[in-house]
Amino acid sequence: MKNTLRPDPTLKDYWRNNSRFSDLFNQIIFEGEEYIKPDKLIDKDTDESAVIMEKGKATSISRMRDVIKQYDDGIELVLIGIENQTRVHYAMPVKVMIYDSLEYTHQCKELEEKNRAENTLKSSNELLSGIRKSDRIKPVITLVIYYGEKTWDGPIKLSDMMDIPQAFKKFYNDHTIHLLEIRNAGKYQFKNKDNHDFFTLIELFYNNKRKFDLESFMKEYTDLEIHWETLAAIGAVTGSMKLVNYAREHKGGQVNMCTALDNLMKEGIQKGIQEGIQKGRKEGIQALISVLKEFGIDDVSIIKKLKDKFQLDDQEAQKYLN
Repeated sequence: MKNTLRPDPTLKDYWRNNSRFSDLFNQIIFEGEEYIKPDKLIDKDTDESAVIMEKGKATSISRMRDVIKQYDDGIELVLIGIENQTRVHYAMPVKVMIYDSLEYTHQCKELEEKNRAENTLKSSNELLSGIRKSDRIKPVITLVIYYGEKTWDGPIKLSDMMDIPQAFKKFYNDHTIHLLEIRNAGKYQFKNKDNHDFFTLIELFYNNKRKFDLESFMKEYTDLEIHWETLAAIGAVTGSMKLVNYAREHKGGQVNMCTALDNLMKEGIQKGIQEGIQKGRKEGIQALISVLKEFGIDDVSIIKKLKDKFQLDDQEAQKYLN
């Protein structure tokens, strides 16, 4: 397996779960009110496409959403989508507008085809658009989740990308995105355990300079059992293919987070020793140091392990560490 990681597929799989999806929107959009029920959500096709006719020429526009669901409680119909962003996108309001506009265009096209097929268009105005005066389309709400460690410094609304002359501002229709910065997710009280674990552990990772301090972690979270998809999503956000692969190996069940990290560290230590045997002592020691630092092990403990695994004295171990 290649040691490359594309976070999008893993995060899409995580948010397709209705319980996680509904909890996310209830906390972010509805400020903690349990408005959206998981059993009222229906998966929708993520392909957003439309054919636009202009001067007799057809132009096709197509985009793939990350996740989109329909909320249907028997009375209200709303389409709700998620866009995952691992990096700041300086045209995000335009990107979201395209997704939403394509969905509205698709809905209008479906109505037009239905109306013309059933011959329900009466007035000349209805015939012109293919839409009846009484027809209604479903609103679309899109939430952007930004997983980056640094503060989002991109635009939040369309007008952030423009210098609008003062005289025109009152006539301008702005477009604002709904944005969740994962680094600020700690202020929300997620009720879904997977979401709580996901956001808590990501915050812990970022607060510790992009490392899991294994020794401290094992003291505080000894019995923490998390869903394998949660572990995979954490691996995707933190850029750890090791975590993603470990999660996939335990697909279908719960995973003890401390055991997972401990096993991965032991595998890394063994790999360092093997590299020392196969490639040379120096490479093996460097590989072991890299693994231990990745898991937030302090310098004193690293020196101890170097002395134990490679029979180094204090001076030699400190030299390699430096």
